[in-house]
Amino acid sequence: MSKSVYIKTLLWMAWALVALACEKEVDNPSPAQEVQTVHYRATVHTGIDTKATVGDDMKYKFEEGDRLYVESADKNLYGFLSLSAAGGAGNNMALFEGDLIYAGETSFPNDNPVINLVLVSKEDELHTITGGKVDAVTSASYLANKWAPSLGEAVSHLSHFTGTGNFNDPKFTLNQQSGFLKCFVRMKSEQAPVDRVLTAKLLNNGQPFREASVRVSEEGAVPFVFAFLGDQVTLENAQLVVEYNNEQLAQFGITGKALAANKYYSISRSTLSFDGFKIKAVEDNTKIWFNYTFDDSGIEYSLDFGETWEEYTNKNTKITLQAKQVLCVRGTRTNYLNVNTSDNWGTPADKPIFRVDNNKLCYISGNIMSLLAYEDHLEESAFQGAFSRGTTQLTYIDIDPEEPLILPIKTLASQCYMRMFHNCISLTKAPQFKVEGTAYRCCYNMFRKCSGLTDVSLIELPAMTLSVDCYRELFRECSNLQTAAPMLPAPTLVKECYRQMFSSSKITSITCLATDISATDCLNEWVSNVPSGGIFYKSPDIEASKYPTGSHGIPSGWTVKDYGEE
Repeated sequence: MSKSVYIKTLLWMAWALVALACEKEVDNPSPAQEVQTVHYRATVHTGIDTKATVGDDMKYKFEEGDRLYVESADKNLYGFLSLSAAGGAGNNMALFEGDLIYAGETSFPNDNPVINLVLVSKEDELHTITGGKVDAVTSASYLANKWAPSLGEAVSHLSHFTGTGNFNDPKFTLNQQSGFLKCFVRMKSEQAPVDRVLTAKLLNNGQPFREASVRVSEEGAVPFVFAFLGDQVTLENAQLVVEYNNEQLAQFGITGKALAANKYYSISRSTLSFDGFKIKAVEDNTKIWFNYTFDDSGIEYSLDFGETWEEYTNKNTKITLQAKQVLCVRGTRTNYLNVNTSDNWGTPADKPIFRVDNNKLCYISGNIMSLLAYEDHLEESAFQGAFSRGTTQLTYIDIDPEEPLILPIKTLASQCYMRMFHNCISLTKAPQFKVEGTAYRCCYNMFRKCSGLTDVSLIELPAMTLSVDCYRELFRECSNLQTAAPMLPAPTLVKECYRQMFSSSKITSITCLATDISATDCLNEWVSNVPSGGIFYKSPDIEASKYPTGSHGIPSGWTVKDYGEE
């Protein structure tokens, strides 16, 4: 075969192979999935009931760089929309625009699919993106060690805003799915000098829950905010621990609570100490103001446990407290009597030391003498009507379950505690006090009509010498008081000293060691309307027959025993 023929043969064979290959490719095509681009515009605003947000109107303000992730329920349509140049930054409502990807097997459907939306900010710490899609958020991994120095920054960067709607109706409402723990700790200067970095840990049931490394401000304050996925977290046996270089500086207990979405919770704690009179809010946004009839001065208050003080100069000023926040109070007056001149008994004209807006419950505690000019003795009428609401029965105070209210002076002054808690129906426990020296009407009507009072275990009345009307009507109409009342050791009674003292209560035990009960009306109706079946302990030096039977002596149906008898 000639050389030219050989070359022609090779060329022909090559062409045939190519033709066969092409024919095979045409016969067995590999279908490529169609991907469409869908341009989309959506108007978005935050829900009208969004609370855990920022801005004067409590709404999230959209920022430059915010994006909206859109995904259909069947996952075939997805993509990001950007904040439109047409407007929206700095507002509660914004226009988002961009191209979405549709990767379905058919052309884009016309059946108005359901789509889900997630707000993704430019500095978002929560959402991660894989393959062009936003990863799911789970409670187990939600911001385990993320925190912010303020609520505003937490909302801006740690929020989880979501919404749902229909594709053909591009107007959507985003709802806040996050909640926030707004923490504020104030430390003693020796523990936390300015600019020292402390570690704050939130433990839940002994397990690490959140952690922050925070720098101490000039005021010794340590503010920080933790985020959580709402309605999926419950605090139980929780503790807030503050450390420096792995050394624990403070540990605070936190009441158990289910944490909801779209809310923020305030936790305020301090290592500073103030042992004077304190008012603690039970609910958020509790407004307190002080009453005066003589002048507008005399009280100073502190919101940082005595580190700094402000003078209360206007009786119309309301101080707003959040839940568990404490208001420390000190004063320079000699008494807080608010006289109603139409009442001979000096009933307060509905003007106690302080009042609470909407009658929200507050806890009171600490040494009450910080309210007076002199902390070592009582003046006449020092706390007459101090917490009474006159003739109006309202809920507004109780004594802090975690700290007693202390009345430390043992030698009382005339009318010093008269009607002090009269009509305080929310009072469940009595303050801590011991009376060794009485005075005219010193405790008259002190707890009258405190229908919620059940615990008087911190009261001691060991005074051996009594004064006229000293304990008169002390527990009158305390309709739920059942526990044994304080022992009454005084041997000689005086005019009306115990008159109506336990009237209309539910006490079932009295220890009275008096041997001279001849004074005028000293036991008049002192046990009227108490239940039968109780025990009366008397002095062995007086016969039971010396006492009248009934409301003026030993209650009918009670067993009489000598004191010390088993």
